[in-house]
Amino acid sequence: MQRTLLALVAPPAAVARYGCAARTAAPIGVFWLASLAGIGYGLAGGTLGSLLGSGGLVAASILLWLIATAWARLVMRAVESDQLHRKDSTRARLVTPQADESDPFSQLRSDL
Repeated sequence: MQRTLLALVAPPAAVARYGCAARTAAPIGVFWLASLAGIGYGLAGGTLGSLLGSGGLVAASILLWLIATAWARLVMRAVESDQLHRKDSTRARLVTPQADESDPFSQLRSDL
């Protein structure tokens, strides 16, 4: 419950705390910050030209926030699944290299 609440309030912080921050926190943060800026601009009366009214801008920004939240929850679930080594985990399906496959470029180097 705490993870879900953190993902709803601050998706990048949730991914940094419970997920894989090195690869996904920045893109999720971009969506979340864009939604915050859009909500602030829409509530201040900005209309983004004649493309969207202020209500449409706030609605689009809320959609961006929901996308960031869903993305953060998916990342946290995937990391949890990998750590538990479930059947659908990517760690459960890793292929270990055989002893003769230690250097894949050895064949190329021997031909030169």
